[in-house]
Amino acid sequence: MGKEIKIYDDIYESGFLGFDENGILRTDFKMKEIKILPNFTKYFGKPVDHFENVIISDIHLGSKLSQTETLITFLKNISFERLIINGDVFDSINMKRLSKQHWKVLSELRKITDKENHREVIWIRGNHDGFSDLLTQLLGIKVYNEYMFDWNNKKVLALHGDVFDVFTSKHPIISEVADRIYKFAIYIDPVKNRISKFLKRNTKAFLRNAQIVRERSLAYGKHKNADVVCCGHTHYPEMVEQNGMTYLNSGSWTTNPTTFIGFTKDDVKVVPFSNDDIFKIETSQIDENQFLHDFDMLDEKIAVQS
Repeated sequence: MGKEIKIYDDIYESGFLGFDENGILRTDFKMKEIKILPNFTKYFGKPVDHFENVIISDIHLGSKLSQTETLITFLKNISFERLIINGDVFDSINMKRLSKQHWKVLSELRKITDKENHREVIWIRGNHDGFSDLLTQLLGIKVYNEYMFDWNNKKVLALHGDVFDVFTSKHPIISEVADRIYKFAIYIDPVKNRISKFLKRNTKAFLRNAQIVRERSLAYGKHKNADVVCCGHTHYPEMVEQNGMTYLNSGSWTTNPTTFIGFTKDDVKVVPFSNDDIFKIETSQIDENQFLHDFDMLDEKIAVQS
């Protein structure tokens, strides 16, 4: 029995599942990783494996709360034609706060803009993006104050939304204190964000501010003859139909789950995303018959040694 256990120990310790005819672990038997991507059926009512447009916002690189690992996973695995970053790529103008992981996000964005990828990245200024003009030269990304595009016979207007945030401009000290409390709530509960979610749902000032941004952005969108208006800034993901127009807020990439706005050919939704949405499994590069043969050999080896 001891030898049998030893054989199984070898399997788990090595990470290989292949054996030669002598029961020796095969060094040429390698595993490969297969990723199972989300199809977003839950949100669109049908499988979606490609987006015409994706809008994200409020990444806040430089902040410890920025979900950079999740964002890198998203950028590497989700298929889209155009990526619109709707403000607040950075948390402050202090470049020293950027970690290696944060620089990896910028590197991934740079890869997307390579000509061979045939994808477009649009960057809309947010109230935290103090040096966007400098970095647009490094990343090769165009920067706008607002951006309008056509989709499904509709006009879509994207802008960060901070210009409609009258509370922050009128009460900067209170806003700063509230922001610090909110960030601390996320910091002490980074996985489920129970405290920060409670504050969002039950703080009248926050909800009122999100409402003001929504209503004023819709009024501005109507002035611009837009059918759909997309904002960020409030970190409050939502989709609202109002007076024949659609308002969407892309939420943020500082909470869990993060959220994005996904445009298919004929539908648009605010969609949550986390690393858990991508399943990773390991499978062998060996063909099935050889795989079964190896396990038959293992059984015979154990039977002889028993």
